[in-house]
Amino acid sequence: MKIKNSILIGLFLLCFVFTAFAAWDKKPQIRWEQLYRYDLRRDEQDLYINRLSAAFDYLNKIEKPLFKVTPFFEIRRNIGRDLWERKELGVEISKDIFPWLYLGEAIQQGWMKEDYRYDYDVEKRRYAESETRVLFSHNLLESRYLEIKGFVLNEYSYDFNRGAGVRNEVAMGIKVSAGKHAEVDIHWRHIDRIHYFDSDNIEAGLTLIF
Repeated sequence: MKIKNSILIGLFLLCFVFTAFAAWDKKPQIRWEQLYRYDLRRDEQDLYINRLSAAFDYLNKIEKPLFKVTPFFEIRRNIGRDLWERKELGVEISKDIFPWLYLGEAIQQGWMKEDYRYDYDVEKRRYAESETRVLFSHNLLESRYLEIKGFVLNEYSYDFNRGAGVRNEVAMGIKVSAGKHAEVDIHWRHIDRIHYFDSDNIEAGLTLIF
């Protein structure tokens, strides 16, 4: 756990060392994402997820993006149980390594009321996590007004309080961009809750971009 903490702290400090050689883009990209998650295995695990984020580009001397810093806030509501299950506040540092490869590392503080162990018991706790995100994408169709991409996503979550990995998630699907201000995606997601149950989900989302 100490090694993991040192790596993450070092990563964040390293990003800000570059301030002598780079500058922030003054206009962030605001994204409002709304997602519906339908659980194929459990009747009472369907979720409505709402996420608001602001992505700031960090520029070099010739004003090309080096990486992004994205503060975010996310809330999840369990529809069947009428319960706000999870609230998260955090920041992600990310970079498009290639047009088809995205890497991100997030630190987030969360508050949850979730059932991770039993069907009818709700666990309430506060936690701090890191989330590592790797995204592969490929253009399937591109025109003046429409772009369709296929993607494969992996997300790994590490809980600092427990000192262990808690989730490994894999998703595959398509994303449709209609102009510069809206995206629609539909995909399958498998969630491996490392110490508890797994789930398979169908997810559909709408993102508004400002």
